[in-house]
Amino acid sequence: MSNCIKYNLLYSIDFEELKNHMQKNSKQLEIKKYDVDISNEDLNIVNSDAYPSISIGYNIENSESLTNNTNSTSVGDNNLSNDTLKKSYSYLSLNYNLYSFGRLEDKRQNQKHLITASKFEYCLEFKNLSLKLLEHYNNILNNQTKAAYLSKIIEEKNKIYKYKEKLFDSGNITRLDVTKSAIEVADLYSQISDNQKEFKNLLNQIVLITNHPLVDKEYFNPLTISNINLQNEFENSVNAKTLESQIKAKISEVSLYEDDYLPNLNFYSKYDFYGYDKDSYQQSFDQMRENSYKFGLSLSLNIFNGFKTSSQKEKALLQLKQLQTKYDLEKDNFENQILTINENYKLDKLNLENKSKTLSLVFLSETNSSKLKEIGELGQIEMMNSNIEKLYKEIDYKLSEGKLAYEYTKKSILLEDAQCIVP
Repeated sequence: MSNCIKYNLLYSIDFEELKNHMQKNSKQLEIKKYDVDISNEDLNIVNSDAYPSISIGYNIENSESLTNNTNSTSVGDNNLSNDTLKKSYSYLSLNYNLYSFGRLEDKRQNQKHLITASKFEYCLEFKNLSLKLLEHYNNILNNQTKAAYLSKIIEEKNKIYKYKEKLFDSGNITRLDVTKSAIEVADLYSQISDNQKEFKNLLNQIVLITNHPLVDKEYFNPLTISNINLQNEFENSVNAKTLESQIKAKISEVSLYEDDYLPNLNFYSKYDFYGYDKDSYQQSFDQMRENSYKFGLSLSLNIFNGFKTSSQKEKALLQLKQLQTKYDLEKDNFENQILTINENYKLDKLNLENKSKTLSLVFLSETNSSKLKEIGELGQIEMMNSNIEKLYKEIDYKLSEGKLAYEYTKKSILLEDAQCIVP
């Protein structure tokens, strides 16, 4: 008995509580949350194109002429100065995209779709982590059930072992019968030890997913089945919503490449200040005055860029078809998964009803055995073996009961996650 796991109800916790801890503390979800924040900042970057850009600059320069020529000249992009001066130059410039022919609005729309996609990707990650957490939680519930009943079974096995020793001492059975009983007890202690290791491993897995500390004395409350009417439509699932938003983003991306063939109309202006002196930089700065001012409109159009835009558009169209095919595949997988869960639920429910009837018969048999014992028609060992058989049947029933709740909870996670909200 000292090797058995004992659970303290003071440390009880349920699946929904763990799922809430996971949503608050999970590193995986935190990474997805950053993706949402990054997408929002990308929208701010796109919106910045709607504002003018204003810049100022200051140059200080020394020029030394090596010729007697006092006239400046230029060759290509190079301006050749023929004076010997200390110069100061400052400017204020403004550039503004006056009209983008719908390009800016298309960029905004594309980024909004990407933001929506990142939010649903967060919800999809939450759903997948919830399913993984449910798997570990169900396994630890099964472990917990086995531990509780194995401790009772080993009590009965120890009674049988001690009773057989008495029978051996009185010459009623052989040493082989006693040895077999001792081996059965040792095997049970080994099962309990394995069960304890599995419990700790599962506990660590849950801690890893939820990033929430748990203790070895934690008691995990059973999963429950509610009367919520779950919808089975794929279109309402977060899987569908994620892919739909990705498809919309890709469609708008195709439009952006088409916009590359449209012109750009820009307004520009620049205000120049200039000062110079033969000997002093300070004097050149002090003598800076308004020198010139210019403004104008520029219209630019991309005529040919080596098929870059057309290739980018074709790539986006291929990615769009890929996403649409992925949507169809995801729908088939989702519907098959729901169908399998529904069928498993029905079969598990029928199986549980049959096991309930079997357990009732076992209890009835135990009652009859107790009556037979009173009139000496059944031995002590047979009575204890009958009780052990009943305990194994109870384990089987409890595991089946838990499996039914597991199938229902799994289905609820798959179908209710469209209500997910990014914190």
